[in-house]
Amino acid sequence: MPELPEVERFRQYFEGTALHQKVAQVEIADAKVVSCDPADLKAITEKHTFDKTERIGKYLFITTSAQKVLMIHFGMSGSLKYYRDDPPRFGRVIFHLDNGFHLAFDCPRKFGRIDVGDSVKDFQTKKKLSTDAYKMEWEEFDKNISGRTGMIKPLLLNQKITAGVGNWIADEILHQAQIHPEARANHLTKDDYQRIFQKMKDILHTAVSLEANYNEYPDNYFIHRRGWTELNLKECAQCDAEVTHMKVGGRATYICEGCQKK
Repeated sequence: MPELPEVERFRQYFEGTALHQKVAQVEIADAKVVSCDPADLKAITEKHTFDKTERIGKYLFITTSAQKVLMIHFGMSGSLKYYRDDPPRFGRVIFHLDNGFHLAFDCPRKFGRIDVGDSVKDFQTKKKLSTDAYKMEWEEFDKNISGRTGMIKPLLLNQKITAGVGNWIADEILHQAQIHPEARANHLTKDDYQRIFQKMKDILHTAVSLEANYNEYPDNYFIHRRGWTELNLKECAQCDAEVTHMKVGGRATYICEGCQKK
């Protein structure tokens, strides 16, 4: 699933291609991915320009010249493609632009969603999203996590607490902070939380700066132990123990039992 770094890459891609372009026509090839009335989607985009982008967590927002907001959530496998003559196979919604190009919401598994609304703030309130984790300050993180008693990994995945943190990022944070994913939040110290917060910020900034290109992440990153990258490593970079996996809160979780003591 596209997480914060991937969606930031999509936002930058949108800005470099479709921003300030005028929409001639909207083609809805599959209404399943459209959460609003299709007529409302067309009303805020057709004959209007894309004026501004914003991202909160895993959500991309585009303000149009109609002074309304288009929201895109990429689901499990969604992406954007800007093209002239080579349409993507799974373009579910296509914005045909005045300049002869097209912008497609490419979503093979149909878990992504497009919606419209009055403002980004309205969406943030409706979805109960925290401040974007990339921009979050320590004081808000401390406030959001304080008083919680559940396991730490599911709490990091809670978008009310840290909007944009997804499964692989949570594993990365906890491994680098040397915290077991099943550790109870009320058993962790202030130092533990400060370490978690700092690792979250470091990892997100690294991932965004590398445009979510997993193969470019530092060799010590846990993501290279998930079988997702060319390195395909098996041992922990910190202690050489073999990385194992388990389920935590129903989510696949990678862990080094040498570094992350329960």
